[in-house]
Amino acid sequence: MQTTLPLNLAYLQAHLIRIDLLLRFAVERAQAAGFDPNNEFQGLYISDEEMQRHLGLAPGAGLWDSITPPPESSAVLQQQYSRAVDRITALELDAKKTNTPLRLLHLIEALELSEEEFDIFLVCLAPAIDRRYERIYGYLQDDVTKRQPTVNVVINLLGGNWEQRTRLLGYLTDTSTLIRYAVVIPFTESGGQHMPFINYFLKVDTRLAQYVQGLDTIPAQWQNVIRPVTDQATDLESLVLKEDFRQALRNANRQEAPIFHFYGSYGSGKRAVANALASEQGRSLIEIDLQALKQLQQDSPSVSAAQVFRFGVREGLLRDAALLISRWEVMLDTNQDPPRWMWEEILRYSHAVILSGRETWEPRGVARQRSVLRLEMGVPEYDERVQQWRQYLNGSTLDIDELAYKFKLTGGQIRDAVSMAYDMAAWRGDDQPTLDDLYTASREQNNRKLTDLAVKIQPRYAWEHIVLPQDRVQQLQEICNQLRYAVQVYEKWGFGGRVANSRGLSALFAGQSGTGKTMAAEIIAKELGLELYKIDLASVVSKYIGETEKNLSRLFEAAEHSGAILFFDEADALFGKRSEVKDSHDRYANIEIGYLLQRMESYDGIAILATNLRQNLDEAFTRRLDFLVDFPFPEEEDRLKIWQISFPTGAPIGKDVDLGFVARRYRMAGGNIRNAAIASAFLAASEDSTYIRMSHVTHAIRREHQKMGKLLNEEAEF
Repeated sequence: MQTTLPLNLAYLQAHLIRIDLLLRFAVERAQAAGFDPNNEFQGLYISDEEMQRHLGLAPGAGLWDSITPPPESSAVLQQQYSRAVDRITALELDAKKTNTPLRLLHLIEALELSEEEFDIFLVCLAPAIDRRYERIYGYLQDDVTKRQPTVNVVINLLGGNWEQRTRLLGYLTDTSTLIRYAVVIPFTESGGQHMPFINYFLKVDTRLAQYVQGLDTIPAQWQNVIRPVTDQATDLESLVLKEDFRQALRNANRQEAPIFHFYGSYGSGKRAVANALASEQGRSLIEIDLQALKQLQQDSPSVSAAQVFRFGVREGLLRDAALLISRWEVMLDTNQDPPRWMWEEILRYSHAVILSGRETWEPRGVARQRSVLRLEMGVPEYDERVQQWRQYLNGSTLDIDELAYKFKLTGGQIRDAVSMAYDMAAWRGDDQPTLDDLYTASREQNNRKLTDLAVKIQPRYAWEHIVLPQDRVQQLQEICNQLRYAVQVYEKWGFGGRVANSRGLSALFAGQSGTGKTMAAEIIAKELGLELYKIDLASVVSKYIGETEKNLSRLFEAAEHSGAILFFDEADALFGKRSEVKDSHDRYANIEIGYLLQRMESYDGIAILATNLRQNLDEAFTRRLDFLVDFPFPEEEDRLKIWQISFPTGAPIGKDVDLGFVARRYRMAGGNIRNAAIASAFLAASEDSTYIRMSHVTHAIRREHQKMGKLLNEEAEF
């Protein structure tokens, strides 16, 4: 059948014509009942005749039940109604032949509405499409101010006897589809909250009025919570996944309405896999963000979280989409159960549901009518990371094997790092990023939370700046080599299967203050291209039982997969308490140390402890460390080297400065020597001296000894 309107709008028009005929029949019955629109007092008083008609009706019967329009009028209306139904059928056939979706028809199927529920929707929809219906409803209700149909008008219009009207009323209860999904919304005028329910007005949600006319805009107030996933979907085969993982997804996705729970850190691919699952079912994907939902409820306490969530479910049904419910753990209670209304909607949903969160989840108090496939989506293995780097770099020839090993990034973080690296290259005017760009971008991915718990140190030193016995320097280089050649040893030579799950590295630097422990950590970080974070253990240790472990747990969780070197300074705060167990406090102090070691062993990066109390460590402790490096107090020869490298090449050192004498006479650690060298330069500058003289050096040495709490005999020393 040809029509000047698009098929979808023609179909909507045909149904409204059918409703027009029902309204015309109701108007004629109202007129037959004695309603006179020309009576200026109509609605302001009740006549004797009208009162007699009311008294003559049986309880539960509508005023129109006993009124029948003239037979000839009824016959004409019935013929017109039949023609309207025939036109609707013809339009449905046209749509089927041309494969044209009809929004009204899909609404019925998606929300599983009965014919009577659909008619209620149409009666309430009419004023949202055409304002002339406001006048018609005002006429039927004998009140021109009543522009929306009431419950009473709807059930009288669509129902005949008392039984039919009661059935229609059942479609408007709180648990019905029409009300639960806000297909129609009951409301009252101001101050009318105590009126009988049959006097409530009914209106169609604006979103549905737009939907049936072909518009697909989610209302602005819900867009932070409910949004279509617009990422370009790919199939499961194109994603970098383990084959057994891929097969498990495919098997579950063959079910009619599977429920998945994906958990893992940011960028682990939860959204990409959800999108692929929807795509393989030929569906789009709608996301409901529970964190945004919770925030919306906090900002607007009058907003019903359940109703907004159901708006999201309804949107998914209208779009025939799979449902992605993100930040799943946000709405769980102390028993790890979601709100019952939420779980009921999930079980009722007719397509795939993907629950997405950071942590594993096991329902306890909710019904288990449908199975849930739980899959951890953590950081991909080394070979998968290499694939993802190469995929996002799109054919770049850069050697990223070592980069992929050092930084345990998720797929999303690798994507973000590559994007940042390309931006850095663009700022320089280059088309392709360098390996340094990729290292810089990778360091930025996981360290945002870490800066709240630790101090980031910018590495300044290289191997030529540290003065240690050759054996100690060799130990530090071996630490670097364990990470530098990890790909070759663990991956290419197959030693990865011979070690524990974590391939991190733990080390202890022991020595007096100022002997070079922090400098050594900086050198390692600079050599490996990693970031260095310094943690003062004295600030982490708490006198309250359990608090130390909580602080350490937060720290390691923030550092997880970052690739950063963690440098725990002031480890004496723990080791100073490690002793023979005499009471509960001693026992708990040792538990804290054990917990720290456990987290260090499971950390995928380099963790370094620094202590001044080497003598407090027992064999059971040191056995759990990969490296133990002693930093001896420098002897005269080493002190001279430290003095020499502490003055830059361009420093104006006077001829009277005898560094050999200073190194021989004053027994100072490397840190104190560097401080004294800088202080002597400031003394010279403050005196407007051309050179740094011996007097400046000896004065700086005196101040440094005062800081250490040591006094010098000036006659003996100077």
